[in-house]
Amino acid sequence: MSALDAFLIMLAVLALLGVIFEEVIHINKAKVTLFFGTMSWMLLFLFSDNAGETSAISDGLSESIAEIAGLWLFLVAAMTFVAYLNKKGMIENVIYLIMPKQVSERRLLFL
Repeated sequence: MSALDAFLIMLAVLALLGVIFEEVIHINKAKVTLFFGTMSWMLLFLFSDNAGETSAISDGLSESIAEIAGLWLFLVAAMTFVAYLNKKGMIENVIYLIMPKQVSERRLLFL
């Protein structure tokens, strides 16, 4: 294992710790993962040995960006849809329809 591989693994562990301790460090997990992910890709590009490796890294980055963009598009669309339903009161109506007026804690545990 090269020094770069070890350093990238260390960055991944730091990113994981940043996500785990989000409430303690008061930094959003999206910011932590974007920062460490960007840092990792930059290091891969900077320390690539030959043109073939650089091409493979570029292809991997393009694929990762496409996956991330697709995920962001899905999340934004889903959040917009849920916000619209919430504004119209439909989510609250469904909750009242599904849940009876009084639910015991024991019954709520098994729902």
